Amino acid sequence: MVFFVFCILIKTYRIHNNEDGEGDNKLKSIKETVYEFIQQEVYSKNENKNGLETKTIAEALGLHRSNVSALLNELVKEGRLAKTTTRPVYYKLPELIHQSTEKSCFTQLIGYNGSLRNAIQLAQAAILYPRSSLNVLLSSKTGCGTTYFASLMFDFAKEMGILSKDAPYVKIDCRHYSKNVSVLDEELFGTQGNLNSSCFVKAQRGMLFIDNVDLLDAKQQGCLFRFLDTGKIYSEDKSKSLDCNDLFLVLACSPQSVLQINRIIPVTIELPELKDRSMEERFDLINHFFQVEAANSERSIEVTAESIKALLLSDFNYNIKGLELDIKSACANAYVRVVNESEQAICVCVNDFKGQIKKSLLNLKSYDTEIEVLLGKRESIIYDKNIIDQGSYDPHSTVDMYSEIKKQYDELSNLGINNSGIENVMNTHIRNLFKKYGYYNGFGDSNNLEQLSKIVDPRIIDMVSYFLNARKKELGVNYKSNVFYGLCLHINSLLNLNLSEQRVENNQIVKIVQDYPEEYAASVQFADILKEKLGLNLPIHEIVLIAMFLIESDENNDEEHPVLLYIMHGSQTASSLKDVTNSLTHCHNAYSYDLALEVGTRQAVEEIKALIEKIDRGKGVIVIYDMGSIKTMLETIAEEIDVKIRYINMPITLIGIDVARKCSMESDIDYVYHMANLEINNMRKNVEKHNNIIVTLCHTGEGGAAQLKLYIDQYSKLGIKTIALAISSRNALLKEVLALQKTYNIHSFVGAYDPKLFGIPFISIQKVFESSKEDLDRILMFEPVNSRSVNYNDVYKYLGEQFKYTSISKLKTVLPNIIDEFSMLYSFTEDQRVGLFMHLACLVERLLDGKSAVNNNDRSKIISVFKDDYQAIVKILKPLEKIFKVIIDDNEITTIIMIIKKV
Repeated sequence: MVFFVFCILIKTYRIHNNEDGEGDNKLKSIKETVYEFIQQEVYSKNENKNGLETKTIAEALGLHRSNVSALLNELVKEGRLAKTTTRPVYYKLPELIHQSTEKSCFTQLIGYNGSLRNAIQLAQAAILYPRSSLNVLLSSKTGCGTTYFASLMFDFAKEMGILSKDAPYVKIDCRHYSKNVSVLDEELFGTQGNLNSSCFVKAQRGMLFIDNVDLLDAKQQGCLFRFLDTGKIYSEDKSKSLDCNDLFLVLACSPQSVLQINRIIPVTIELPELKDRSMEERFDLINHFFQVEAANSERSIEVTAESIKALLLSDFNYNIKGLELDIKSACANAYVRVVNESEQAICVCVNDFKGQIKKSLLNLKSYDTEIEVLLGKRESIIYDKNIIDQGSYDPHSTVDMYSEIKKQYDELSNLGINNSGIENVMNTHIRNLFKKYGYYNGFGDSNNLEQLSKIVDPRIIDMVSYFLNARKKELGVNYKSNVFYGLCLHINSLLNLNLSEQRVENNQIVKIVQDYPEEYAASVQFADILKEKLGLNLPIHEIVLIAMFLIESDENNDEEHPVLLYIMHGSQTASSLKDVTNSLTHCHNAYSYDLALEVGTRQAVEEIKALIEKIDRGKGVIVIYDMGSIKTMLETIAEEIDVKIRYINMPITLIGIDVARKCSMESDIDYVYHMANLEINNMRKNVEKHNNIIVTLCHTGEGGAAQLKLYIDQYSKLGIKTIALAISSRNALLKEVLALQKTYNIHSFVGAYDPKLFGIPFISIQKVFESSKEDLDRILMFEPVNSRSVNYNDVYKYLGEQFKYTSISKLKTVLPNIIDEFSMLYSFTEDQRVGLFMHLACLVERLLDGKSAVNNNDRSKIISVFKDDYQAIVKILKPLEKIFKVIIDDNEITTIIMIIKKV
C-alpha cells in the first residue's frame, strides 16, 4: 500500500512538471491514477468493497478534493465507476465482472451464487486486475475445497485469456514435506547451483499454488517474503538471483495461522466451513457425492431419506472432504451386501454410517420444516449410475476401490466363509483401502510441526518423532497422529512439573509393568534419552505414563472414548478454545457451546442437552465451564439423559470480571495484581479442601479413630472431610487407602502410628492433643505454631505505605514462617521477633532497590566464631531469596548474627 501510493505521488510530480506531456495528457494520467487506486483498495481490502469517499481518495493521493470529485464524475459518465445515492457518496466499481463471467468455470461450484459468491467475485477481480493479476491468499479450514477452488482460478484465468491455454499450473503442498525441510527448500527455491529447478521458474507465465504455506519455517517464509517484495528468488548466499515475476501466485493457509504474509498479499479470500453453508447447499453437495459414487461403482445407489437427513444435520471435522469420505465409506459398506448381484442397486441406510452421524437425527425436530422443503415426503432418493455429475469427479481411484472390494469378497467366498464372517473381514479391508488410496492424506495423520513448535521445545519434537518411528520399524505399529502430539505436549509439560508428585496409583504401575512389558521397556529407553538430552530424571510413575501413550494406540483401534466439551459465556470463547485444542492435539474430540448472555436458562439447557447427546461416543462427556449456573444445568441434564457427565470449573471469566472491577476502583496496579492473586489462591484452596480428606487411624476397634475424628470435626475450621479407619492388617489398610484415593486426595494420616503409605504425611495423635485447640489447624496444615502470638497486620500496613519495590503479599507468605524458624533456634521476646521481622523486610526492599550492604570488616571473624549459626541462618533465609530473587551476601548474614547474638 505504501509502495503503491509512493509510485502515484512520483507519477503526479512528473505530471505537474510536464514530464508526461500536455494538459490533456496530464488530466488523463491523474484520472487513471485515481481509477487504479480505487481498484486496488476495493479488491484488496474487504472494508472498502462497497466503495470509497472522495475525501478518502483525495487524502490518500495528496490531491485537491474538488479535482478528485470532477475526475470521479467523469469516470462515472464513462461507465467505469458507479456511485451510490447515499450521503456521503461512495464510488465503486460497477458489476461488469460478474456479468462477463456468469457462465465461467466457477459455476461448477455448489454455492457459486450463495455462500461462495463473495469468494468468487474476489477471485475474479484479482485475476482480471489491470496490467497483471493480484496475488491471492486463500484462508480456509481443512477440507473446505481450497485445492479445487485454486484449480478453478487457474481455469478462469485461461478462460479470460489472462493465461495462455498451455500455461503451466504448479502446485506445492508444504504438508507433504513436513519431515523433510531440505527437499521442500529445493522444490520451492531451487538448489544452490541451479535456481532454474525452483517451482517459481517452472510456473513462469502460469500459476503457482503453494498450499499450507503456514507450515513453512522462518527461513522459508523469509525467502517467500523476499520474492513478494522483489519478484526474484535468491540463492542461499545471495550471490545469484532470478527474476520470476511473470506468474500468478496463490497461497493457502488455515485461518488460525498468525502469518505476516497477509499484510503483503493484496487479496485474501476466505472459504466458508460446511457448517456455515445453507441447508440447500449441503443437500446439493450430498447429491453430488452420491452421484459420483453411483458412476464410480457402476451401480445405481438408493439412499434412505433418513440417511440424507442425518448427513444434513451432521458436523464434519474435515468439512466438505469429511462429508465426501463418509459418503464414500457408507457406499463401500453397502456395496459389500450386493457385491455378487450385478444388477442390484446399492442400498445405503443410516446404519452404514458411523454412530456420530446417526446421533445427529436427535436434532431433526429443530430443522424438520426446512428439511421437508428439500426432501418432501420421499422415503429414498435414487442416483442413476448412467448420470455423471461433473465437477470434482475423478473416477480412477474409486473404481479401483470398488473392484478391489469385489475381488476380496470373491476370494473369501471361494474359501467357503459365510456371509457374516465375510462382512467382518470386509469392514477391516475397506478401512485399509481408504489408507491405500490416501483418502485421508493431507490431514489428520500429518504432523503440523509449525503450530506445535510454537509451544513445544523443538528438541522434544525431534526426540518423540525419532522414538515413535523406531517403535514403528521395530514392531510395525502405526501410531495415530494424536499419540505424537499428545506425547510431545506431555513431555513438554514435564519440564515445569514437580516430578516427585505421584500421579499414577501403585496398583496401576504394577499392572502396566506386568501386562505391557514391551511398551514399558521402550518407555524406559526413551526416559534415558530424556535424561541425557534434557536432564529429566523420570521416576517410575512418570515412565508408566509414557507407556500408557503407547498402549492400544494402533491406528486400527476403534474403541470409543470420552469427549471434551467447553461451555463458556460469550460469543466465540468456547469455540476458540475448541479450535486450539483440536489443532494442537489432532484428537478432534473437543467440542464447544458458546453461552450467549441473552440466552435464557431453559433454552440453554435444551441446546446443551441436544449437543451432549450428539457428541457422546458412548463413554461420556467431560465439561470445562467458566462460571454461573452451568453446573446446575449439567446436573439437571445428567438426570434426564443416559450420558456420563463430569464437570471441571475453570472460572477465568469470573476472575476477569473481578480484576476489571478492581481496576476501575484502584489506581495501584500492584495492589490489584496481588489482591487478585490472593483471591485466586484462596479459590484454589477452597476447591482443594473439597477434594482433600484426613484419615484418622488406630490399630483395633473404632474408638480411638472415631474419637480423633470427632475432635478434628469439632475444633478444625479448615472444612476438610475426616474419615476414621480402624484396621490392624496392613494389606486391608492398603486396600482401603487405594479405594479412597480413587475419589479423594489424602491430605494426611492422623493417629497412633504412621502406616508409611505412598508418602502420605503423618501427624502424631500426641502432637494434636498436646497443643491447644486454637493451634489444631496450624498442626493439620504442618505450620509452626509459634508465630500465632505476633500480629503482623499493623506492620504490613506500615510497610505497604513505605515500600516501593517489595510485594507485601509475598512477604506475608514467607516471612512469618522464617521468623518461626528463628524462634525455634533462639529465645526471642515478642519485641525481638518484630524487630527481626522489620530488619528482614527492609533488607529485601534495599536489595530490590539495588543497594548493597556496607562492607563489615569483622565479617570473617564473626562467621568463623559463629560457624554453626552462619550455616543455620543461610538455610533459613533460602526461601526468602528464592521468592524475591535476591542474594543475601555474607555482610548481611553477619549483621543478622550480630542482631541475634547481640554482638
